[in-house]
Amino acid sequence: MTLTTDQSVDLRKEYVEFKINEMTNEDMYAYIRDVMMYDVKTLSNEELKDEIDEYDENLYEVLVPYVKDEEGSYEVMQEFIHDRHANDWIDN
Repeated sequence: MTLTTDQSVDLRKEYVEFKINEMTNEDMYAYIRDVMMYDVKTLSNEELKDEIDEYDENLYEVLVPYVKDEEGSYEVMQEFIHDRHANDWIDN
């Protein structure tokens, strides 16, 4: 079957839309996590810090002690998460 370039693009779009519509929330979460892990996997530690800082200028300082399992870091992480979502109701 021969398709024009536009038809080939449309076929790809329709296939992706079909697959997305069939995915559960868990499937989407897993897929997005895998793609994001692939994206950051190749970054150096400095590039990763820059990426995290671009996302949130305070997150790196919270994550490093958390992944190092430093005392009190869990509580700091929970407070950080709470503060980030404290005003979610305003946006909704």
